[in-house]
Formats: sequence, structure tokens, C-alpha cells
Amino acid sequence: MIGVLIASKAEWKVLLEIYNITEEYLEKYPYGEYYRTKYNNKDVVFFRSGVKKINASASLQYMIDRFDLKEVINIGVATSSTEELNYNDVLIPEGVIDYDFIIRDSDEIKEDYIMMMDVPKISLNHKIGILGTSDKALMNWKDYTYLSSNGIMASDREASAVLKICNINAIKCIIIKGICDKPIKGDDSYNEQLDVYEYNLPIVMKKLIEDYFTEVI
Repeated sequence: MIGVLIASKAEWKVLLEIYNITEEYLEKYPYGEYYRTKYNNKDVVFFRSGVKKINASASLQYMIDRFDLKEVINIGVATSSTEELNYNDVLIPEGVIDYDFIIRDSDEIKEDYIMMMDVPKISLNHKIGILGTSDKALMNWKDYTYLSSNGIMASDREASAVLKICNINAIKCIIIKGICDKPIKGDDSYNEQLDVYEYNLPIVMKKLIEDYFTEVI
């Protein structure tokens, strides 16, 4: 079975609307809900993990143990940390780094901190690069410039945990991230970025689910 991990309620809502999945078809588990189906003659379970690394890792291990997952696809939105990625662009990471401890300890980013991964062949437009993960949303201009200067192209809140659990269980992992916001410099930067995020999230998720997920599955 293939597991498709979607973290937040807002991202999950888009999936339910696209596939017209109503409440009676959802099953509950300790971290949220899931939906079992067949897609391209493959058994698939879509599940909402909840945001941040602890929820992602715990829920994923739960689903691996319950359904004997052989492959995991993580679909979701991310925040750009480079001028190379703009709204609605898609990043397929070749490596993922948990940068919380680096920012906290003011450490430098070392190559062996990055978990490298295979990049799936996708014909649709996308960028390949390093994705950073933090429990804190990337809304600080100082953090943005730090990540950008160290070659990290975008930030999310679960990918490093997803990849680590997949590696521990020797499971194939695919991560697809769509850019829906980026830090903005200015006095009202927080509210402005939040507005951009909320506007772009359903647009980006629809693109990922209808186009990119359809190709990799």
C-alpha cells in the first residue's frame, strides 16, 4: 500500500474537496483521519498527520505499522527561502535538513546534516534543491536570509521527519512541495505573508494533487 501524508487541516480540506470525499468515508486514528481507496489500480491511504515534526513522524510510523506501507508520498505547501522559487513553483527536494537546532545554536550548515534522497522523474515543471524543515513557520527575515545564503531553497514543517521515518523503515519516499508564500520585509510583514499564504494554499494544493501527484503515483 502507498501512503500519502498531508499535514495540515487546510491542505487536507483541498484534498477532500477535489475527490469529493465526505465525512462518512473517513476513518479516524489518533492523529487525525484517513481515507483508503484505489488509485491507478494501487491501494492508497491518504492521511492527515497534523503539523510539525512530532506529529508527522508519529502518525507516519503508526500508518506504516498498520498498513505495511511500501512507499510514502508527502504532498504539501512550503515557504520559499530563495529568489529562485516564486509563488506556485514546485520543489522536488534532493535533500532535506532539519534546521531548528542550527538556527538555535547558531551553528553552520554542514553537508552531513542533510539527508539526501532520490528524485523522481517528473515531466512537469519543477525545481530540484534542498528543503529545510522547522517546527516554526518561516516568517522571520533573518532566518530567511540565513537559509538563502546556505543554499536551502524552501522551508516546511514536516519533511525531515517524514524522510527520517521512511529511511528507518527502508521505505521509498517522495516529497513534493508547492510554494505558497515567502517572508516579506516590512512593518506589517507577518500579516501580509499570512494573507498571501491563505490565498495561495488552495491554489497550490490543487495543482499538486491534480497534476504532480497524478504523475508520480
